[in-house]
Amino acid sequence: MKLYKALFVLYLAAVAVNIANGQGSGNGNDNGQYNVGGGNGGANGNNNLGNLNGNGNGAYNTGNQNGNVNGNYNIGNLNGNGNGRANTGSNNGNVNGNGNVGSSNGNNNGIGNVGDGNGNGNGNANGVGDPIFTGFAGRSFEFMGLPGHFYNVMSERNHQISAKLKVGVMWDHNGTYMEGIGFHYRSHKVVIELSADTVTVTLDGKPLTIAAGQNELDHIVESADVDAALTVNWQKHRADLGESVELQTELMRVLVWVTAAGTVDEGGVEQPAYLNFDTTLLAAPLGNEMSGIVGETYERLLAGADKVTDPSHPLYIADDFIFHGKFEEEQYTMAGYFDDGSHALSLLGKKMISASRRLLTEAASRMEFPLRAGGGRDNAARRHLAEGMRPASAAAVQFPIHASGHGIIRKLAVRPAAAAKFTATGGRRGL
Repeated sequence: MKLYKALFVLYLAAVAVNIANGQGSGNGNDNGQYNVGGGNGGANGNNNLGNLNGNGNGAYNTGNQNGNVNGNYNIGNLNGNGNGRANTGSNNGNVNGNGNVGSSNGNNNGIGNVGDGNGNGNGNANGVGDPIFTGFAGRSFEFMGLPGHFYNVMSERNHQISAKLKVGVMWDHNGTYMEGIGFHYRSHKVVIELSADTVTVTLDGKPLTIAAGQNELDHIVESADVDAALTVNWQKHRADLGESVELQTELMRVLVWVTAAGTVDEGGVEQPAYLNFDTTLLAAPLGNEMSGIVGETYERLLAGADKVTDPSHPLYIADDFIFHGKFEEEQYTMAGYFDDGSHALSLLGKKMISASRRLLTEAASRMEFPLRAGGGRDNAARRHLAEGMRPASAAAVQFPIHASGHGIIRKLAVRPAAAAKFTATGGRRGL
């Protein structure tokens, strides 16, 4: 049922996409017939551009919740048909054949079962594209996240960055963009979110506002427990970037900016607004440890470019544009923007394991900050962020260092030449 729930989130997120219902023909017929139980044969064959999707689901069932959410949001034909039929049990033949560009996906699942939970979650979202991240060591990758889900992007003892994804419908596949960024610093929490094309910023649960006629808001929050502060700079228009929010502490600077709605993919399909981010480390994190999708790339930076490019080294990862995390993808999922350190892979608020960190600390002593990482869509707006960045070397890494994230609209993309060696970005994920 875990896969069923995750894919159902994909369907709910897709409701927000403006695909006119009824452009295709022969969709959503003969569903939910002759059932003794309830909740059968619903939400099939809606909002398809192709033909003959989502038909004949949830028929002749004695149990409940059979043959639902099949054959929706397809560009191709013959997807999500004939699922969850003639079942005695419940929860059969659900969430099949949704979000496909091609044809004949997710058909005839959950047929003739006596038990429960058969034939669910097949043939969905064929050809998914996701945000791109570039880690501290300079390697870019895609992260195959789910719309509506939250992910641990980066954390250390006093900081955590999280991201929420949303669906994007492209000309030949469905993908995901970042629609929200959470930033947890000590006792303070900032959320930057998109609602349609509008940016909202909340600090410790209270909304921030820019006065009418003004372009910029500066806000400084002192930390109650230490001599440190969080600064928030929100600009409606920032040169080369547009609307942006910059957060800074004693350890890092995080720049979040908006790519406005109206950009087009390779097929000419207009895309929604989405968020990008760029993270700059100003000093070494406490204990020289970081975790998260992008955060864990810090260890590869400490090892040095000569090591991580050596196939015989334990930290070597092929430059294949694929996310090779330390853990399974779903393990980076969070319940929301903030977990207060309860997440298994988060370092927020946790004690240092000093003995095991000694070698990494020695390596960091040879580094020169700042360092950089982040994510978002690669475009002219962020190319200046890569200026002055260079490949890392364990012998002499200079801080700040960087990582970043950006949105992307391809199933497979080539690493941007301008930023490949130097930035860590997000939008689609990778190490």
